[in-house]
Order: sequence, then structure tokens, then C-alpha cells
Amino acid sequence: MQPHKRSLFDLFDSKKRYVVPLFQRQYVWSLEDQWEPLWEDIQRKFIEKLHQGDGPPHFLGAMVIEQKKSFGNEVPAHLVIDGQQRLTTFQIFLSAFRDVCAALEQHEFAEECDGHLVNKGVMANPDEERYKVWPTNLDRDQFRDVIDSRSRRELEIRHPLVREKYARKPKSRPLMIECYLFFYDKLTELLKEESPEITTKVKVARLFEALRNALQVVTIELEGNDDPQVIFETLNARGEPLLPSDLLRNFVFWRAAQNHESQEELYTTYWLAFDDPFWRKEERQGRLNRPRSDMFLQHYLALKRREEINIGHLFAEYKYWITTKHPFQTVGEELGEMERHRGFFRQLVEPDDETSLGRLARALQTLEIRTIYPLVLGILERQPDKTEMDGIFTDLESYVVRRAVCNLGTKNYNRLFLAILTKLSQVELSREVLRGILLEQRGESSVWPSDPDFQKAWETNPVYENLTAIRAQWILKQIEETIRAKKSEVVEIKSPLTIEHILPQEWIAGWPLPNGNSGVRWFERLNANVDRADADASSVRDRVKHTFGNLTLVTQVLNSSVSNAGFEQKRVELLNSSALALNRYFQDVLVWNEEEIQARSRALFAIAREIWPHGN
Repeated sequence: MQPHKRSLFDLFDSKKRYVVPLFQRQYVWSLEDQWEPLWEDIQRKFIEKLHQGDGPPHFLGAMVIEQKKSFGNEVPAHLVIDGQQRLTTFQIFLSAFRDVCAALEQHEFAEECDGHLVNKGVMANPDEERYKVWPTNLDRDQFRDVIDSRSRRELEIRHPLVREKYARKPKSRPLMIECYLFFYDKLTELLKEESPEITTKVKVARLFEALRNALQVVTIELEGNDDPQVIFETLNARGEPLLPSDLLRNFVFWRAAQNHESQEELYTTYWLAFDDPFWRKEERQGRLNRPRSDMFLQHYLALKRREEINIGHLFAEYKYWITTKHPFQTVGEELGEMERHRGFFRQLVEPDDETSLGRLARALQTLEIRTIYPLVLGILERQPDKTEMDGIFTDLESYVVRRAVCNLGTKNYNRLFLAILTKLSQVELSREVLRGILLEQRGESSVWPSDPDFQKAWETNPVYENLTAIRAQWILKQIEETIRAKKSEVVEIKSPLTIEHILPQEWIAGWPLPNGNSGVRWFERLNANVDRADADASSVRDRVKHTFGNLTLVTQVLNSSVSNAGFEQKRVELLNSSALALNRYFQDVLVWNEEEIQARSRALFAIAREIWPHGN
């Protein structure tokens, strides 16, 4: 490796270009984390240059580059191994400085800047080679606009603010456009307000000098024996932290180059879809939020290795698997397999509620159970016929829902589902085989609750508290859709629904006991002088108020209007205002007490048992 100190201008002197490998991530630098700190560095050195003359140079970071072979009239090029975010931002800044100089009629400086933004003269491919930096595929259009617009006004015409209907704020422009506008505004403000007694031309000249002499970077140029991938993995540069999927992507494509497989073709065929913003969106997993790309790779690797994968060690685990097990003959085969499972995973993240997989995925999202994903991916890769697959996914949904209602916990799920995956891999996949494995499970940590156990929990457990309101609401919605589907028209429910307690949670003030006495609060039941029959009756009410028999679904408006009302008023409002099949139950119910709550629990359970069947 050969390190070289270079000024911001030296980087882009002479006819040269820096090519960002197509498999590297998109531009991700942002205002608070990178643009503002960079601007503070530039501003400080400019003010020092303006008022004090020369000072020590300021270091802006490091970049790793590798000489690329050029032929004929091709412009000499370097591959950017690390530092593409910084390098791209420097170009955006210089473009903004050029356009500010032009707006201030400092045309000689604008021309000088332009010489550091584009190459001129003979080129083999001018459409690409005229740019000093050539970003990844997905960033090229916005980067071209930044360089080629040559004024703020033209750039804003190309990228106008767009306000979606009912939105309070316009949509953000692409990051490179926002970066240009940030630096353009900062430069304009600085040159206008700093030392107004000094002429604009002098201030522009001093800023130009600061960029040429006072702000430096280090470029590390690789030599023949240097391993670019090792350096990329170990370099700890100042910038946006790399995701495990970013490291993994570079590892994969460097091996493709070593194997003489076409990086461009592999990227376009297999990886381009992975650069969709969908995969960088975060999902909650355990206590933390994780990008979907990392979640997918974690579960995919767990499937392939049949063992738990710590997401914090994801890249190291993947690299170890590839380099020690050699599971694929080519990188193309490796990426093809990954792409296939990526499609399966997306079906889990974006469920289609009209399919058995979609219904299972929705249940897993609601119950926050993702440790089962390797098992589901393993089933999907074997592509059982539709009847078998529907049955398998129905049983898996039944397994996790029944256990949730029975409040049996999820602590053992990591090992359990990987063990099931291993067993299934050794036999012909079928619903019968999976049912047999699930029925073998014993003990609280893994048992598949039978109908009697499920019914007991359904009718007696305080599910509103055990499951959380969101999960209880989802279960009631499944019952609603099942009731409606049997005899009613198919209707999509778009209104947000909430849980309503028929017997209110705070029932004592307005709902007397069957004997006409007022209820006894929990802390008063400890008093020896309290009537024991009233205390016991109050305890029974408190136990049943959070069971399924006492819960229904209503809109938020209806919930607020009837929350603590008596049953007569609540019944009238439910029948008049709610279109849910779930609430038609109350047409023939004239009183609401503990016996009626138990009766409705039994009625709802009969439907729940159909939705989530047991394999016995």
C-alpha cells in the first residue's frame, strides 16, 4: 500500500476518474451525521485563511483506491475500495461551489472548479468518462444532475418539491440533491455574511486557497499483492456504519472478480433488487430494530447451517460458512440461491392475507415470532404442492396462536424450530409428518396445546393482559372474518378497530353485582369487615372481564362513546352503529353477567377451534 496526502483539489487534478464498484451501497450520507461536520471543517479553515493566513492543514479522512487497467483512449481510472461516500460528497460540494461562484460572477473560479468535476478531451466513452467520479448504478442519474445542471435553479427544476395529498410536508428530494442544496446555501451565506468589508472576489479566492492547501485527505493506493477485500473489511473510516449486508455484498463480488465471473452481469441479474430501499427499512426483532437485509441474511444463514446465528456476527459467520464448507461451485450459484430465498422472505415481510403463507406471516408479525423464519424458508424451498403447503402453514399458525393464548412463552423457539427444520430435512415433507413432529412435543416450552387446554385458556385466561391489546384484537378480527365469510358478502374492513370491554374495565361505579350491591375494589377485599360474598363476586368479575367472552371490536369513536356505559345503552349502540358480524351476537342478549360472558366465550371458542385446528 502507498499512502499519499492530497488536497481536495489534488484529488481531481488531471484527467482521471474514480469508479465506485457497482455492488457497493448507494449514497447514504446525511445532514447531521456527515454534511454538517464536513461543512464546519471547511468553514473553520476558510475563516482561518481569511483572517490569519496559512495554518496547519486539516485532515478530512482516508480513501482506499486501486489502479484499474485502461486501454486505448480510456480515461485512467481507479476503483474505490473504501471512501466512496466521502469522495462523492466532495464532488457535490465542488459542484455547489462552482455554481455559487458563477452566481456571484466569479467565473474564473467557476471554470477552475469545473475542471475538477469533469474530464475533457478525447475519451473512449464520453457519457461515462467525462465525470471524475462514477457512482453506483442507482445513484448515477441524480449525480449527473448535480454535475450537469450548473445552477441551483436548474437543479430544482429537475428535482422539484413534491407534496403528496394530505401530507404536511413535501417529500424529500434524493440525498445527493439535498446535499448540493445544503452546501450551496451554506456557501452563499458564508460569502455574504463573513467579513462584509472584504470583497466577494477576495473571499472566494481565500476559500479556493483553503480547498487547495488547508483541507487534505489521505489516499491509500493498493499494490499488486494487497487484498482489497481484507482492507475493506478492516478499515475503520469515519462515515456511515456498514451493515453486515454491505460487508457481505463486497465479499461476494470480490470473489466473483477473482473467479473471473462477470460482476456487472451478476449484479444486474441477482443483486440489483437488493438495493431497493425496502431492504434497508428496519423491522423490530427482539429488543432492537434491524434492517430487513440483515434479518433476511440471518434467517437464510440459519436455514443453511441449521444453527442459531448471532446477527452481530452475521458477516463473520457467513464468510466462515463459505470459506470452510464451499457450498457453491460459483458465485453465480451462490447469488441465485440467495435471490430465491430473498423472494420467499419478502412474502413473510409483506404478507398476502389471501394465502395460507400470508395468514401465517401476519400471525407471526402480530405475535412477534421471527425465530420460525428459517423453518418457513426451508418449507418454501422444497415447494410442496398447494394442498400440503396450505395445511402445513395452517398447523404452524395454530401452533403459535394456541401457545400464545395459553400463555406458554416463546423462550425455546430458536432451538425448537431449528430442530424441526433438521427433522423435516431428513424425510419427505408433508402435513402429516409436520403434525407428527408437533404432536411429539412435550412440556410447557414446546407442547402444542390440545383442544381442552386451548378451551380452558380461552375461557379463563385474562388474554387482554397476557396477549396485549393488539394481539387480542388480531385474534378477534380473525373470528370476525370467519363469521362473515360463512354467510355474508365479502367486505373489506378499512376502519381502525379497537378492543371494547362489554363489562367495562372500571365496572364498579356503574355495574352493580347480581344481588344489587356495589362491587368491592381489590384493595378493600383485604378488609376482614367486608362482606365475603360481595368480595368473592367482585373477584370473579375481575377475572372474567379480560377474557375473550367479554371482548369485542368497535371503532375508536364508538369505543369512546360507550366505554363505561350500562349494558342496555351499550347494546343499543353496538347494534345500531356496528356492522361487524361479531357484534350481531348481542341481538338476543338482554343482560350481561358472568354467565353470559362464559357463554359467549364458548361460542367464540367453537370458531377459534376451526380457525386454528389441532392435529390430534
